[in-house]
Amino acid sequence: MSSFHFRGTIPASKSILNRLLIIRSFDSRFEIDGDSIADDVEKMKGAIEAIRLGLPADCGAAGTTLRFLALRASRLKGTHRLVGSERLFERPQQEIAKLLEQLGCEVRFEPGALVIEGEGWDIPDTGIVIDRSISSQFASAVVLSAWDLPDPLMLKFEGDAVSQGYLQMTLEIVKRAGMWLGVEENSALLIPAGARVRAQTVQAEMDVSSAFAVAALAAVDGEATLESWPAKSLQPDSVFPDILKAMGVEVRGSKSSITIRKPKSLRGVQWNLKNSPDLFPVLSVLCAVADSPSSLTGAPHLVHKESARITKSAELLRLMGAEVEILSDGMKIKPAAAPQGKPVSFDPEHDHRMAMAAAVARRAGHRIEILHKDVVAKSFPEFWTIAGES
Repeated sequence: MSSFHFRGTIPASKSILNRLLIIRSFDSRFEIDGDSIADDVEKMKGAIEAIRLGLPADCGAAGTTLRFLALRASRLKGTHRLVGSERLFERPQQEIAKLLEQLGCEVRFEPGALVIEGEGWDIPDTGIVIDRSISSQFASAVVLSAWDLPDPLMLKFEGDAVSQGYLQMTLEIVKRAGMWLGVEENSALLIPAGARVRAQTVQAEMDVSSAFAVAALAAVDGEATLESWPAKSLQPDSVFPDILKAMGVEVRGSKSSITIRKPKSLRGVQWNLKNSPDLFPVLSVLCAVADSPSSLTGAPHLVHKESARITKSAELLRLMGAEVEILSDGMKIKPAAAPQGKPVSFDPEHDHRMAMAAAVARRAGHRIEILHKDVVAKSFPEFWTIAGES
């Protein structure tokens, strides 16, 4: 396999697109600059149309789609049925029911489905309470569907906030779309009555979470130039160039791109991923091929992702020959001395980021057969072509 080289753009962020799609469902004049063929985005587009037509909405394996769409559907009078994969409903979704019941809706979970019945939101004078300890998406879901309310809505937060950067992304996006927000001591958020979507065009920047997988391929075996790099990204995962620099990777930026080159050696890193947990699988592989130990912490909520990502990452690293100590919120990693000579198989278990992490391990010289490679279609269908394994 020749060394890795890439120059080009990465499709638009699925996180940003899914938020913009919910906003556009309130006003079709709102235009989105950017797109993606990722399964999660396609599911969101199809599901929004399904609830408009009163049909069952297929969320696939997309937790974002289910959570955002449940709140969007609940603004519409009637009965709405959201369906999805087995794993989707194994993930924590009960907070959806708690939220909707506070807003006057009836909710029930059936095998492979969430059913919502109501007359639209009945806004309580005392506001609603949202637990932030599992995911920030529940709060984002409420905010994204809080347009043109008859009364103000107070959101009261409880629990230790995780992935707070994604909620901040949501708040910035709705502000750009025309919603004024009031914040009280970071523990409450006031959404005004009558907020209207402004008819305008909003750009969806590149998906920096996907870009990190490409950058990691370069960090272990070559060079990558990411064009149209956002100068001031809304995405928490845009911290990854700083992490790579801390590991000794050469990262050079221009006005509209960044270039990543393989260093002579990778250094281990100590990093808290509380606000950017999606970097964990790929970053753990980089740590496993570094020349010194690493510690990745701050992400206990990874257990609720497409797979239990801490233990799944540990499985991959041990196949690489690394020594791993699993922590409640991450892991300590002692790198492998050299690539394992024996070929091994790795099943990402329906987790797109685990498949990308395994690809980085392969590029670093480990003989890993990756099963069910098509799981990357969830967020980045173009990945294997860019990685040179199409």
